[in-house]
Amino acid sequence: MELNTEQAIYSVRQECAALKDQSPHPSRPQVPKLVAEQTWLRIHLLFDQLISSAIIANSNEDMDIDPLAPMRSEALADLCVFVRNATAMDPQNQTMAMSANVVDGILATIRIMLRCEMTYAEAKQCSASAGQALSNLATNNYKLQAQLIDSELTKSPIESIFWYLLSSFNSKTQMSGLMLILNTVKNSQQFVEKVCLSEAGHMLMNRIGEMFGETVDDSDEKAMMYVILSVVIEHGYLSVLLTSDPELEMFGVLNALAVYCNENAQPSVYARVLDTTLLNALSKVLAKCHTLLQQVWQDSDTLESQNDDSDISMDSIMAAHRSLSSTASVLSSATTDMEPSFAARVLKSDIPKQIVALLGLFSKELPRIEKANQPSNTDETSPIKKLFMFKCELIQIIGNIAYKNKAAQDMFRELDGLALVLDHMRIDENHPFIREYAVVALRSLLNDSKENQAYISSMDAQNIANDYDLNQAGIQASLQSDGRVSINRNANT
Repeated sequence: MELNTEQAIYSVRQECAALKDQSPHPSRPQVPKLVAEQTWLRIHLLFDQLISSAIIANSNEDMDIDPLAPMRSEALADLCVFVRNATAMDPQNQTMAMSANVVDGILATIRIMLRCEMTYAEAKQCSASAGQALSNLATNNYKLQAQLIDSELTKSPIESIFWYLLSSFNSKTQMSGLMLILNTVKNSQQFVEKVCLSEAGHMLMNRIGEMFGETVDDSDEKAMMYVILSVVIEHGYLSVLLTSDPELEMFGVLNALAVYCNENAQPSVYARVLDTTLLNALSKVLAKCHTLLQQVWQDSDTLESQNDDSDISMDSIMAAHRSLSSTASVLSSATTDMEPSFAARVLKSDIPKQIVALLGLFSKELPRIEKANQPSNTDETSPIKKLFMFKCELIQIIGNIAYKNKAAQDMFRELDGLALVLDHMRIDENHPFIREYAVVALRSLLNDSKENQAYISSMDAQNIANDYDLNQAGIQASLQSDGRVSINRNANT
């Protein structure tokens, strides 16, 4: 029967509403949980009729607004609610629904409804119900998960059903898409690999990373995004998303990694997750932040003085800020009490070099206020500079890497990291507790390192922090007759 009249669609709408009202549900214990085969076949036929009607209406170029679209959307929504409820109540209904080709009806419904959800409120509601039905169908359903992976991820990235759901303006539809993705990847490394290595899946996961970074509240959606990204991290495919040349706009993915490292604070986890490829990607992020900020601060001291022809937008600067914040958080966690193999991996990367380079840049560009009552123009400091107060974190990373590691101690001396840390053993009101961070880092840099102690001893006395600060690091400094400073271990530490 063709549904090209209001009366015909109304009749089908009534049948769909009756099916929804009699769907298996905890509130209806009298309704059998297992749906009969003929019912599934009828549902499939109803999907076909309604979708065919929608396709014909959408192909009519003479009609700007489809007057039957709201009623048709309501009927499709009722069918999707039936599928959602039935598949949640009894897993056997998944098999029977797939045998009746109900999945094809749901996929078509999602695509049609999302194209017109901004026009019809009924379509917006229907898309959410369809997404929830598909997600329930895929729960613990390996066959359907494999089918979706193989069919949807070979399409153009923006044509996959996963992308359709995430691109919705309806948060409920987005949530159903996130649940569908999680149900698909959470128990299968093979599926995670297929998703991350395909063009459509790669774009999809990066989109989830963007959404995670853009969502500021602790919503259910953000929690779901994190769970998905943590599965990717756990299976070792985050470096695939970041690629060998990560963009600073991928701060959401980096933020998820920072959360993961904070929640799984174990050296063995860091050693397993942060492989050589991922460390190299983090190093590239640090290098890109350095390059961008160096250019910004060379061109202008304040945001307001940037001219309209500037190649660097405020969006790019904010992306650098968020990427650097997340990367510093990752490295602060991961470099604490490192396993020997992981420590060696860190030293082979460019991370120590990039950390020192950034600390040097910040030391040059960020103002130091040594006394609380010191006159300053801090309030007039560039808003860009106020975004990058990361000296403490960088110093902490240096100290962590150098802890009981002779090779790291030597490397930081050669990179001038030792001198930079020493230079920060003074009060800086713009960086509270920076001296304490420097004290701890200096202890790691000097501990059992005659070369680093000799390096400091060779410096002029006026370039050395006062004895109190060095004593806090377990070091006793004394001025010799030739004006040099002698460095010894403090017997009281």
